[in-house]
Amino acid sequence: MKWCVTGMAIAMLQAGCATLDQDQCLQGDWARIGYIDGRDGRPPSYLENHAKACAAYGVRPDPATYFEARGRGLFEYCTPPRGFHEGRMDRKYYGVCPPQMADGFLAGYQDGLRVHAAEEHRDEIRRDVNRFERRIDDIGDELDKLAARLDDPGLDEDTRKSLEESRRDLRRELRSVEARHRRAWNQEQAAEDQATRLRIDMTRYYGSW
Repeated sequence: MKWCVTGMAIAMLQAGCATLDQDQCLQGDWARIGYIDGRDGRPPSYLENHAKACAAYGVRPDPATYFEARGRGLFEYCTPPRGFHEGRMDRKYYGVCPPQMADGFLAGYQDGLRVHAAEEHRDEIRRDVNRFERRIDDIGDELDKLAARLDDPGLDEDTRKSLEESRRDLRRELRSVEARHRRAWNQEQAAEDQATRLRIDMTRYYGSW
């Protein structure tokens, strides 16, 4: 859960967490506020957050105006393309769509979640690829340093043997990491192809967001 960053005073903390600022509360455009909350799929209880934000300025919400406008905003939110977008962004759905629109929105939402899962899977593998690449670079640097030390003609025999053993160990590790990198790279390409095909298929139906 995300929390507001603590400030030096309670007032600063409340201002940072407030859903509305002083100007918005005093202006009292509850039709606009309600419409935006509906358009963004926020739950009905979000009005309570506004009430808390505006209480500091002696302002109370206008629930009737707010909820009428929120209903209009929901008709913009509760569409299959918007559902797809929300799912792909892995945003929470609060069950706000009216029954006649919920099925279409949820179909898009589930398809969006499928694309999100495919892209997350690809990104997870990509992180492994990058990790292997960093280790390969590090081993290369370590081998270069060992080679430089082994070029020293003044090394005693025990130190030389120890360095050569370390070099053999690093070379074995390098072969292992390179093999794992190749496997991960191939998996990443396959995951990328799958995510791309799925995304293209879905955007043909839902449009681009």
